[in-house]
Amino acid sequence: MNIQNIKNLLKTYFIENWKTDLFQFGMLMVIVLFGTIMSSRGNLNFPIFVASIFLMIYPERLFRNLHGNSSKIHYLSIPASNSEKVLANLVLANVYYVVGLIVSCCLGLGLAQLYITLRGFESLHFYTALNGVGVMLLCVLLAMFFFGSIYFRRKTTLATLGVSLLIGTIIITLYALTLWINGIILIPKDAVYNDYMWSYSSYVIPDAVQMIVLGLVTVFFYALSFLRMKETEA
Repeated sequence: MNIQNIKNLLKTYFIENWKTDLFQFGMLMVIVLFGTIMSSRGNLNFPIFVASIFLMIYPERLFRNLHGNSSKIHYLSIPASNSEKVLANLVLANVYYVVGLIVSCCLGLGLAQLYITLRGFESLHFYTALNGVGVMLLCVLLAMFFFGSIYFRRKTTLATLGVSLLIGTIIITLYALTLWINGIILIPKDAVYNDYMWSYSSYVIPDAVQMIVLGLVTVFFYALSFLRMKETEA
């Protein structure tokens, strides 16, 4: 890969999209600001949820040139390999845009804290339920939508969301059916239900294992993105 080509791609992106990005970052800041003021709580789950929506939609913007015949020809003719284009967009999605969302949320929360303090109310105590597994899950979602923005031809965000929900529903249904069947077969008739559920809960997968699996899934979807982009060239 040519580093200079990647730099040129990034430079071109910022020249063409800095106004749009600034508008979106400002919109997120305003949403977080008013959402925090209205709730009068330091719950960080709301900003994280809203920022996640912005993040899931972002890959469709990165690859929007692939979704039209004339724009696709122009995009593929840019003097850079398709792998370099994917890598540049990967950096934009995972570094630039994530940092921008974090800064926007912090500004919104800071302004909300300032407003509440000036009004004489008690200062906010920020808290969140997000942990390492939750962060890795967000990475997986971003990787899925990143791949979907290359794989699908139209309305890539909605298409990826629809397929993800369908697959998730099937997996949850199979999982619930498996537990139900095993419950009928394995639980003795004279067993106490609470004792059985307590013993079952002791087999929860450790967070470290979950994070490793989610990390592998993330790498898998990004690898598929590179392969799909090479097929697009053909």
